[in-house]
Amino acid sequence: YGDGICCSGGYGSYQIFVDGVRQKYGREFETSETTQIGDCSPTSAPTVGSNSSACASDESMVRVELSTDNYGSETTWELKNGDDVLLQDGPFVDFFRRRYTKEMCVPKFVCLSMTIVDTYGDGICCSEGSGSYKIFVDGVEQKSGGEFESSETTQIGDCDSNGCASDESMVRVQLLTDYRGSETTWELKSRDNILLQDGPFPNFIFQLYTKEI
Repeated sequence: YGDGICCSGGYGSYQIFVDGVRQKYGREFETSETTQIGDCSPTSAPTVGSNSSACASDESMVRVELSTDNYGSETTWELKNGDDVLLQDGPFVDFFRRRYTKEMCVPKFVCLSMTIVDTYGDGICCSEGSGSYKIFVDGVEQKSGGEFESSETTQIGDCDSNGCASDESMVRVQLLTDYRGSETTWELKSRDNILLQDGPFPNFIFQLYTKEI
């Protein structure tokens, strides 16, 4: 019909995930929309802010950015691979709000955990300033936060293979239909090979459809 899946005929939307990390969210387009995900252009420049080119081909660049609140002396964090501490930082300076960054190359297909601690128990946002932290892998943001109590732990990397081999990734597509689901189809392709497809869908039934491979 040419009006996308939002918003004249209902609030439809779609999302694409790779290993649980959202790569794309969309809803407003006309007749069609195409999104590339994965290693589509190996000769292109790395994402701005990423230093992944400094890593070997079997490694990823992990970067942690932390902006302190008013009481930086209460805050520490560490990045671990199992029991091994790979990176850590803090405590920081009080009443000197600034952004601190640390990064390193790590092997691909490992499960890492990043734990941030606030000894006072009020996190780093928002009662004593708008502190925050972000975790990036090869320039792609994996996690952002700031509102917690005493601590918060985030796993990144190959922590849940979802039945995939160690050299594979799980791709999941979620689509929430609008009123006219019969107008909507999608397909996931690797070059000319169709890997997944779905639709058309029923009309007048708002429903979330999921497929993964």
